[in-house]
Amino acid sequence: MSKPQGKAGPSKPYGRPQKPIHKTIDLLKKNQAAAAKGKGKENEVLGGVMSLVDEVKRLPGMISVEKFAQTRAMEIHAFQTAIKTAAAQGSTRAFQSLPRHLRRRAASHNPRRVPKRLRSRAAAEIDAGDTIAKKHRKIAKLRAKGNLRDRLSRTAIFRIRQRSKRWLPTHIWHAKRYHMANIWGWRLPITPTLKSFRPAYRAGKRKAIAWDMSYYGVIEVEGIKEEIVKLLTGVTFGKFAGDKFENGSRVAEVLVYQPESFPRGLIGPAEILWQPLTQDKSPHNDARRIWIRVHPSIFDQVFSTLKAVSGNTLAEENLSKRVQALQLRDLRGELESFEIMGPKSGEVLRRVLRLCKSEKGVKSKFFDVLGDPAEVPSRTIVGLNVHDPRLHFPPPRIGEHEESLSNDGVLRSSDTLPSPELAQSVLWDPAARELASEVMYTKYQLDARRHKLGMPGTRLHPTSSDNRIPLILFHRSTRPPSSPTPESFHGFTLLFPSSWAQYLLTSIAYTGTLIGGLNERKVQHREAGTPSFPEHFGQVCVAGEKWEKSKAEEAEKRWERKPPAKRVAFDKLGTSRPWIPDWSTLMGQGTTTLEEAALNGEPSTHPYLLPHPFTAHLEASLTPSKLLKNINTFRSQRGLSALPSVRQAELFREAVLHVELNVVGRGSPGDMAVICGLTEEERKAWIGAYEGDGDEFGLAGEISELQRLGEVRAPEKNLIGYTSTGNISLSRGKGHALGMITLAGYLDLLKAANGEVKGSEWDGKALVCVRNRDGRIARLAEVRVAC
Repeated sequence: MSKPQGKAGPSKPYGRPQKPIHKTIDLLKKNQAAAAKGKGKENEVLGGVMSLVDEVKRLPGMISVEKFAQTRAMEIHAFQTAIKTAAAQGSTRAFQSLPRHLRRRAASHNPRRVPKRLRSRAAAEIDAGDTIAKKHRKIAKLRAKGNLRDRLSRTAIFRIRQRSKRWLPTHIWHAKRYHMANIWGWRLPITPTLKSFRPAYRAGKRKAIAWDMSYYGVIEVEGIKEEIVKLLTGVTFGKFAGDKFENGSRVAEVLVYQPESFPRGLIGPAEILWQPLTQDKSPHNDARRIWIRVHPSIFDQVFSTLKAVSGNTLAEENLSKRVQALQLRDLRGELESFEIMGPKSGEVLRRVLRLCKSEKGVKSKFFDVLGDPAEVPSRTIVGLNVHDPRLHFPPPRIGEHEESLSNDGVLRSSDTLPSPELAQSVLWDPAARELASEVMYTKYQLDARRHKLGMPGTRLHPTSSDNRIPLILFHRSTRPPSSPTPESFHGFTLLFPSSWAQYLLTSIAYTGTLIGGLNERKVQHREAGTPSFPEHFGQVCVAGEKWEKSKAEEAEKRWERKPPAKRVAFDKLGTSRPWIPDWSTLMGQGTTTLEEAALNGEPSTHPYLLPHPFTAHLEASLTPSKLLKNINTFRSQRGLSALPSVRQAELFREAVLHVELNVVGRGSPGDMAVICGLTEEERKAWIGAYEGDGDEFGLAGEISELQRLGEVRAPEKNLIGYTSTGNISLSRGKGHALGMITLAGYLDLLKAANGEVKGSEWDGKALVCVRNRDGRIARLAEVRVAC
C-alpha cells in the first residue's frame, strides 16, 4: 500500500553528504586528464575499493568463531521454531497443544477450560456465533435457583450426593480423570479415560502403579489371645496364629467361611494383622488386638459372622469369664489405605515420605535402602512415623531406567528381617489415630509459610506444630512365595489415618506413578495368574455370585440394545447360556442359588472352591474317599466334627478349582469361554495336528487339520468349566485366561496326560480346548492350577 503524498515543499538535507555516482565516460575523461598531468590512474579507478578497505581496517582484527556460530545458531533455531509454531497454530486448536491428560471436552467452546497462557488464543479461535458456553452457564444458573446450592455449603452438597453411596477420599481427583461406577456401596474409579491397557502393564513391570484402596474395611477384635484364636479357628482357612504372625511382624492371608461349614460356606479372603508385642507385654496372658481387613462386598457378612460366633462362645463360658468378652469395632472411616505395585514402588515411597527424627535404628535402616519390593521378605509389616508430605512437595520424579539405590550389593532392604520392633506403630492407638486425622495446616497456610522464605522452590522445614502421620506398611504380592514366576507383581499396602489420602495421592502421582482403576487391578492379577476377589469367585460365594449376576445383566442389556443383524446369534453358535456359567450341566443335576438354599434351609448343591494347599499336589489317583479324608483331617485340626462318608460323592462331584489357561498357538480366550476336556485319543489328535501344521495357514483354499479339529463342536459331556476373564497376555505374548473347572474334570486331564512319553514336550501337561461364547473355532490350551 503506497503512502499518501504530502504537500510539496523544500526537501530536507541528508544527515551526511552522499557520494555522487559518476558515469563511466566521465571517469575515462578524468583518467585521461590525470595521465596528462603524470598521475597514476589507480587512485581514480580504485578509489571506491580503497575507501572500502579503509573502512574494513576499522573492524576488529579477529572474530571468535564459536561465539559467532553460536549466535547464528540461536537465530536460526528461533526462526525455525517460529515457522513450526505458525504452521501448528494454523492447523491445531489451542486446547490441542495440551497433553492428553489435561484436555477437557468443554475446552473446544469454553476458553476458561484451558490455562491462562492459552486463553486469549482460545477465545480468538471460538466462533462468534458459538453460544454453547453461554447456554450452559444460563442453564446452571436456572438450576441453581431451584436447588439448595445457594443455601448450602459445598461440603453439605457433597454429603447429600453420598446418601446412596460413599465416596473415596480422593473422589474429586478421580472423577475428573476416570470412568466412575457405583459398586459395593461405593463410587469407585473403573478405568482412566485415557488409554491405559499397555501403560498400566508397563508401569507395573518397570515403574510403579498405585490404587486408592480406602474402600476396604477393617474390623478390630480385642480380647484375650486364646479367645481371639478360638474365634478365628472355626471361621477361617489358612495360617494366622503362631509366633510367625502373633508377634505382629507379618500379615496373614486367610479365607473366611461360615461357622463350621468348611469346605462350603465360603465368604471371601481376608488379611489379618496382629498388634506387635512390646517388651513389657507377655505373648500369652495380656489382651491382644488384631485387625481383619476385608473387601467391602463381604464386610457386613464377615462382621455379622464374627459377632455371632463371639456371642455363641460367650454363651458357652461361665459368668466369671464374660468380663473378658471380645470387643468388635468397625474402623471404616478411621483408616485409609493405598496399594502400590511395581519395582520402583519402594523408591516412590522414599521420595514421597520423610521419616521423623524419632524413627531410628532398624526402621531407619530399612527405609533408607527401600527399593524393589521383590527383595523384601514376604508379608513384612513396617510401622513408620512420617512428616506431612506437603512440606516437601513436589517430590522428585522417578525415571524409568534409573538404577535403584539398593542395587549396590552392599545393603538391601532384604537384609532387615521382620520383627516386632520393626512393626511397632502408634496407628494402633485410637487416640493417636484421632489426633493424626486432624490436619493442622491448610494449603493456604503452608503457601503463606513458603512465601515468607523468599526463595521460590525452598522446601519447608517441619516444626513442632506440624503433623506427624503414623502409618503401617506391609509387603504384598500377586503370587504366593511358594511359586514365584516372572509374571509376579510385588508391592506394598499403606494404612494411615483418615484425611491424608488426597495429599499422599497427589505426591505419589507427581513422581510419575500411574494411578489405576478396578480394571487395571483385575488385569494385573490376570497377568500374574492369581484370581482376584470377587471377579473370579463366581458361584462359590455370595459376593462372587452377585458380581457375576450384575455383569451378566449388563452384558445382556448391551446385547439387547443392538439390532438382530448387528449382534451375535448365540442360538446359531450353540451357546445356550452366554451370560452366566451353567454349572448345573457340569454337575449333572439342577442347582439352587446360595440365597435360595439359605432361605429354604436346604443343603446347598452349589459348587464349592477347593483351596490351596488341597490343590498343591493333586494326583490322578485321587478318589472321593481320599478327598473326604483330607477334608476331615483339616476339620479335626480346627475342632470341627467330621463329615459323614455319604457325602463323599457329592463333595467330589461339586468341587471346583481355580485354573489358568495358556493357549498353545493362535487364539485368545475371552470372558465366559467354555472349557472342554480332551480324552487320550482326542489329546493325541490335537497334538499331532499342532505339530504337523504348526500354524493354521496352509495352501490357498486348504483348511488345516488344526482348524478342522477346532470347528468340531465338543459334546456337553466334555464340558468341565468356564473362564472368568481372558485376553492377550503382554507378559506371555499369547492368549491367557483365568477360570474354574471341576475337580473331576481336572483329574481326567491328568490321567490323559500320563499316557505321554516320559520326558517329551507334552509330558504331564493337562490340555483342553477352549472356545469363546461368540466363536466358532476351539483352541488348544494348557491348564494349570492357580494357587
